[in-house]
Amino acid sequence: MIIIKKHLKTIKYLGIFILTETFLAFFLGFINLLGVSSYITNLLSFLFNITLFFILSFKKGKTTNKKGYIEGLINGFLLVLCLFIFTLIFFIKNISIYTILYYLILISTSIIASILGKNTKKENK
Repeated sequence: MIIIKKHLKTIKYLGIFILTETFLAFFLGFINLLGVSSYITNLLSFLFNITLFFILSFKKGKTTNKKGYIEGLINGFLLVLCLFIFTLIFFIKNISIYTILYYLILISTSIIASILGKNTKKENK
């Protein structure tokens, strides 16, 4: 039963992530159609993704019994995999060194957030 609850929680985080990424893609596409520079929309996308990774990993770190960096690494890889698939489906982008650097920044943000979430967790005595 505990394993099922753990997987349901992971599916919930992935669902929140996919829904917010879909909303973000449509919103930034609409803003780009209004004439806003693609540089600004790319910057907004980057900042929003860092914030989203931080929030989701922080919450996941607060509820874990594992070490913070391990949970952050697992969560980061899972979210980056979803983002990578999402990007391939909707945007058909080539993989470059900048894309790999972008994903590494997101994974490191996830690791740091999970460590902070684990350290701010209140222990039940």
